[in-house]
Amino acid sequence: MGNVSVDSIGQAGEDITRKNLLEALLATTRALGGTETGSAAAELAEAARLHTGAHTAALWRRDTQNGELTLLVPARDPPPRLAAGAGLAGRCAEGGHMLLEVDAGTAVDIMAVTTIGPDRVGHTGAVLSLPLVAGDIVLGILQLLYESGRGFDPNTVLLAQVLAAEGALALRDAGPGAANTLHSEVEVARAIQRSTLPTQMPAVPGYDLYGHFQPATYAGGDMFDAVKLPTGVFLLLGDATGHGFGPALSAMEMQGMLRVAFRLGASLDDAYRHVNNQLAEDLPADRFITAFMAYLDAETHSVRYHCAGQGPLLLYRAGDDRCEWIEPTTFPVGVMDLVEVPQAATLQMGEGDILALISDGLYERTNAADAEFGPGRVAEAIRRGQHLPMAELCQRLLVAADTFAAGIAAADDVTLILVRRLPATDARIATAKSSGPQESKQHARDG
Repeated sequence: MGNVSVDSIGQAGEDITRKNLLEALLATTRALGGTETGSAAAELAEAARLHTGAHTAALWRRDTQNGELTLLVPARDPPPRLAAGAGLAGRCAEGGHMLLEVDAGTAVDIMAVTTIGPDRVGHTGAVLSLPLVAGDIVLGILQLLYESGRGFDPNTVLLAQVLAAEGALALRDAGPGAANTLHSEVEVARAIQRSTLPTQMPAVPGYDLYGHFQPATYAGGDMFDAVKLPTGVFLLLGDATGHGFGPALSAMEMQGMLRVAFRLGASLDDAYRHVNNQLAEDLPADRFITAFMAYLDAETHSVRYHCAGQGPLLLYRAGDDRCEWIEPTTFPVGVMDLVEVPQAATLQMGEGDILALISDGLYERTNAADAEFGPGRVAEAIRRGQHLPMAELCQRLLVAADTFAAGIAAADDVTLILVRRLPATDARIATAKSSGPQESKQHARDG
């Protein structure tokens, strides 16, 4: 590996574009202004990635007591840690100076950031490591990863230094203990989001229901709900644009408003219209939520629904051993005010049929070749596992996607609601065995 210190990089020449530098600095300052520490770390990394042309940006928090580094961005669970002085980031923190590694090789911190295997190390070329220094204290390390063969000019180096200095000030101004309290704050946010999910799926005679939520980061923009009401079983799958704390709040807001609407006796159509119009007022212009909201009538085996831009969604027909794809019926929630609601669609559930409400995070799971898991593999996994309990079918889908990705981390949240109408024989057996409320069939697994 070839390591280059800041002294050998050289100073910026007269050709530096001051306008670009000022624009980048202004954009970063605006992004960091008024944010909490965790958000500031993510904003700093993204701004540095965009303005310096890096393909990945990482930010490590340094424990000022023992020098240990903990990865903040990109989020991993559990977050990777580096002992004092370990890896490129550790050496940068120990020396307190910027380092340019022109060939990252098998550096341990780069492996942690990119979750790549030894066969893909060549995809990471140069790594620029910059200390976030406030006074004489190194608070963290910003790392910018570039593709192999990337050249460096003084402009890029200077801009990265300016952004690192701005980020150090943001972390310092958040308070002396802010960086070290981020993990506990994240845990609180995660616990709040998980508390809004069903603690157990409703027991519905003749049906098997299962729900699963797996955020891509510490908090996700996906959510689901399943509530037994006098009018039927309400089912909800939502996906707010983006992932992280902001979209998570939007998803929770929609879920909360819908629950209040149904407590007040609103119909499915009225609840959808009022919640949509409120979110159209509340959400920024570039934000919205795709959602599937429905009532399952277990007596008539019908599902009346609005599919607000959510998809693809799958209905497995056991009688024909085939899959149908449910198309959106209306716009995503929060895009615009609605005076009238489009007519709700209805589907019928035959014996053995499976309604698979799955967010796009599973379909879009990618492997090393950047190929997607895709609807076809999802459909085939459901067809093969049609006779399994829905809890087991869910795990098989997740394992199949993990196997396909071969170590590449999920880039988006993954949420599933699986609803199977039991065949008459299975339904009678299930009824005979059941002597009380159904135990929990929901797992909120954090990824």
